[in-house]
Amino acid sequence: MIFPCWLLFLKRYSWLLLCVAFFVAKSAQASTLLFSHVGAVNPTTEGWTFSGTVQTGAITDDQGSGVDAWKVYEQGGSNAGTYNKTLTTGQLSEALQIGWTLDATIRFVPPDPLVATSLGNNAWCTLLIDEGVTGKRDLYGLYFGNDLSGNTLVRLYATGATYTLDPGYHDYRISWDPATQLASFFIDGVLRASDYAGSTIDNTGTSRVYWGDNTTTAITPGRGAHYAYVGLSTGVAAVPEPSRMGLMVLAATAGLFRRRR
Repeated sequence: MIFPCWLLFLKRYSWLLLCVAFFVAKSAQASTLLFSHVGAVNPTTEGWTFSGTVQTGAITDDQGSGVDAWKVYEQGGSNAGTYNKTLTTGQLSEALQIGWTLDATIRFVPPDPLVATSLGNNAWCTLLIDEGVTGKRDLYGLYFGNDLSGNTLVRLYATGATYTLDPGYHDYRISWDPATQLASFFIDGVLRASDYAGSTIDNTGTSRVYWGDNTTTAITPGRGAHYAYVGLSTGVAAVPEPSRMGLMVLAATAGLFRRRR
């Protein structure tokens, strides 16, 4: 019997197809969104609690980019202000059992693009979480600044390299794996760090996400950020690495098929 070539291909390379299916499935595992802020919507209408005295408001079609966001500006002096969302007991338990992912899309807005803004006095996006150690919580977060050329600077809280990015919006992701007790950090879908352990804070309190301007010591007015998205999810979030591996397997499969023809 003469089999169509595609049937022969399936028969001969079924193991490769199984690999493709595995990697695609891994990259598409579902996660559960717990809460989020989206676009120019007032975060208090989304369930976030605001604390502070900084300037806030809606931004639509930011610089003609088509992106809507919510601004948080430090006017100068001893002002600070953040939006907060507390995890319930059930949400915290789920996050510690199956992992969590903090996603954000942010444009840092310096008071003067040609004057450097320190990473220590700026916008924040943070998860402060109780991992079960009495009297302590762990902080995972980002903070921002800019260099003399107006480029955005971003760094994980209290550790690691400082990354220099073009001005504008960027997608940030911190994804914590309960198996390793470590988080991976992505910028615009590119893995930048895979061993982020957070920073232990010697105090107790609720587990919460907070974002905005978290310093009361800066004297430079106008510093802030536009937050197009902030969201916390539990479960395994899709990341670029498995899908890229799947594409590599597909490429190898196609190459073998061409050689066999």
